[in-house]
Amino acid sequence: MRLYLHYSLSAICFFLLISESFAQHTDLYGKVIGPDGDPLPYAQVNVMETTFASITDMDGNFHINNIPSGHYSIATTYLGYNADLINVTLIDGEPFKLTIKMNTDVTELDGVTVYGEFTKGQAKSLNEQKNAVSIKNIVSSEQFSTMPDRNGAEALQRIPGISIVRNRGEGQNIQIRGMASEYNQVQMNGTPMPGGEDSRGAALDFMSADIMESIEVKKTLTPDMDGGAIGGAVNFTLKDAPSEFTLRAITSGGKNFHADPFNDGWGLGQQNHSLYVGNRFFNDKLGIYATGSYYLTNRGTVLEEYTLNDDDQLTRKRWNDYDVRRERYGYNVGMDYQFNDNHIIRASYNSNFFNDDRRRGRTNFNYKYDLDTPDAPISSFTEDRETQTRAKRTMTDMFGLGGEHRFKSGLKLDYKATRIKTVIDEPDGTQYYFSRKLGTSHFDTMNPWDIDGTMALEPNNPLEMNKPVRLDTKENTELDHSFTVNASQPIRLFGETSTISAGYKFWHKDKVNNAQRFMMENTSPIYLAPGQFYRRDLRFTDAEFSTLPLGDPQENYEVKNQNYQADEIINSGYLMGDIQWTSKFNTLIGARIEATRNSYEFHEYDEDNGQYLRTLSDNSSYINVLPSINAVYRINERNMIKAAIAQGLSRPSFTSLIPREVIDDENFTKRLSNPDLQPAVSTNFDLIFERYTSNMGYFTVGVFAKFLENQIYTSKNFVEENGQVWEITKPENGESSHLYGFEVAYNKNLRDLNIPMLKWVNVMANYTYTLSEQELEDGRKVVMGNSPRDMANVILTYDNPKNGFMIAIAGNYRGPLLIDVADREDRDVYFTSQFHLDISASYKVNQQFSVFTQMNNLTNQMEIETYGNPSYDHLLHQTEQYGPTVTVGLKFEL
Repeated sequence: MRLYLHYSLSAICFFLLISESFAQHTDLYGKVIGPDGDPLPYAQVNVMETTFASITDMDGNFHINNIPSGHYSIATTYLGYNADLINVTLIDGEPFKLTIKMNTDVTELDGVTVYGEFTKGQAKSLNEQKNAVSIKNIVSSEQFSTMPDRNGAEALQRIPGISIVRNRGEGQNIQIRGMASEYNQVQMNGTPMPGGEDSRGAALDFMSADIMESIEVKKTLTPDMDGGAIGGAVNFTLKDAPSEFTLRAITSGGKNFHADPFNDGWGLGQQNHSLYVGNRFFNDKLGIYATGSYYLTNRGTVLEEYTLNDDDQLTRKRWNDYDVRRERYGYNVGMDYQFNDNHIIRASYNSNFFNDDRRRGRTNFNYKYDLDTPDAPISSFTEDRETQTRAKRTMTDMFGLGGEHRFKSGLKLDYKATRIKTVIDEPDGTQYYFSRKLGTSHFDTMNPWDIDGTMALEPNNPLEMNKPVRLDTKENTELDHSFTVNASQPIRLFGETSTISAGYKFWHKDKVNNAQRFMMENTSPIYLAPGQFYRRDLRFTDAEFSTLPLGDPQENYEVKNQNYQADEIINSGYLMGDIQWTSKFNTLIGARIEATRNSYEFHEYDEDNGQYLRTLSDNSSYINVLPSINAVYRINERNMIKAAIAQGLSRPSFTSLIPREVIDDENFTKRLSNPDLQPAVSTNFDLIFERYTSNMGYFTVGVFAKFLENQIYTSKNFVEENGQVWEITKPENGESSHLYGFEVAYNKNLRDLNIPMLKWVNVMANYTYTLSEQELEDGRKVVMGNSPRDMANVILTYDNPKNGFMIAIAGNYRGPLLIDVADREDRDVYFTSQFHLDISASYKVNQQFSVFTQMNNLTNQMEIETYGNPSYDHLLHQTEQYGPTVTVGLKFEL
């Protein structure tokens, strides 16, 4: 372990020692800004008639080192913008500072003029995408703030190759080019975010789009990236200090049009508010900013689930009524201090709170048969009703401190220390259970598939509490500490400027799970009227709960055996060369070494009396060497070919490795672990052609392939025990798997058609196709889990700065995908295809005020799960539906 640290730091020190050894002439540095003074990131600055050039960073800064003295013309290119040549005279030993202002109101050669907030954001995104050596996509705040998207996941679904998984109608997790969330990495300001309770895939529904500045999706691996991103990495950049005083406030409200038969007073309204303020002080050396947001939504739905036995007989129809109140708020404060143009330090603190408060009324209609044929009559019919109420609070605090320093030779040194604490707290889970027997004569006129929880069958036959009241508390805490240091040194090779980089990262994750469950028997009979749910608003933390006729709480020690403490330490280092072989051909080549050490510990207790039995612990370690190469050949300024070959890995989740069983005898599920799981390792291949036009248009077409060993999937089987069907899941390593695909994206501004009514119209479309296969342990071959074959977007925007009106119409399609693998093909569980239509519109009243509206899920998409591939013969497993959502709001900007 120390060896990797030694090598990484030695490489960085080597750069420091040699940084003064290069022959120096003079430096050209400065900033590229737009007409309003905002920095333009990823603009290209060229010293004409030479090979000296630079790309501006996120703050619009550029540095060109060791230029011989003389007279030069400086050219700057930026899609959608224009600037005149600037003549400069450089003198040895005297660095020259230059501010380049580009115009959006200057007509380019093909008569294009850039106007409108959406188009300005599009310019930023396309310039970064175009000038990158690797394959990536960018979405700026100007773009996703005009789209009808409410959180980080939904803002990503418009990008080629990205699909999302929804929870309660809102985007939660992402898939990149057919790879599920656990194969992708989510970052905030470049720092990986913790995953969920049982997965490494980070949920994105707690991240408000209002506090983000941009979203970057890296589709190919580079040595300076963490290796755990087989599918790709998503980096959410939060808003930073502005160049001048800025105040921005947004407020909105609306309604969710969802089915909600048993709403208990929460309603279906929603509201969203955000505020951003920032300024610079002390001759612009100190920048300070603060941003905050608040979001509240009340949602309701009905979920219907069907369980079949091996004879294709319906053994249970489950009908769930959900009322969900989701509240999230967060703030981000920070500062940067710029000592001079070459030295800056930054500090930030981000806090997010997300409360998913849920009331669930569940009805189980249970059927038994005397015969084994699919059409056998029902011989026994019972009804169970369960009320569950619980809050799930996710609290994330992130503190970061870092700096960037550039020295005379061009040596750049950056570092960052980060602490992230995530707590998932469930303090008040309360469940009540009732049951009764019913006559089978109901099915003389009724189909057992059609029965639902609103029906009051046999109204004089009440349900009786037949199980103890269940009380649950749970707290899952993850603490991450990381430190990263990178050094890069520009060098002259082959008459071009190249860069050699090295870095080291320490990453420590500590995860603790504490859960308790108590059961309380009723001391006198408690009845429930048919067609109703018992006290959906009453939790054991409420004072009124003590008035119920219940005995003393008795602890369930099975749950106590699910607690654990897990630890992971990753030491990594990399060496990378950004080699400019010619003015047209560039490669990014290098390797990353990651050394991983996992350990866990948990205490085992007697499940009958809670007596301590023993402590179990174990640890493991492994090393991965991950080489990669990215290359770009620039045919000309606007056409290029990019290619990449890289290796990455995906580590198993903590809970997958700890030997335990999580048994839920109310829902009849068992989740098994697998201590023998191995990390999945992938070799990725990418090739893409990109063409850009000066009027913000582009066309890209690419192919990609991923070859995985030890792919991790979840097996799901239904086993009948003592007349009850149990759902049993377990993570498994497959033998091998592969994924092939291609993606195509097209964007065109219709202004150059010279049709007045289309002057401000933009059309964007993309399509991604994947073909995957994984081999299971039993030799059966299936598609990779959570990997849709087809993904597509069509977005039509009208953005007219003259009258201040903007409208965006967005359609998103995702094909079927495999969720769980069973022991037989016709019991594999699939999600069917989905199509969502969303609309947003805004009107700029004046320079400060705008009004806007958003309409989501206008197709009222039904979410359907099936047994078997829905493209062939299949049976229904589950349905769920969320209606449209409409909001209106006001935006103020100063």
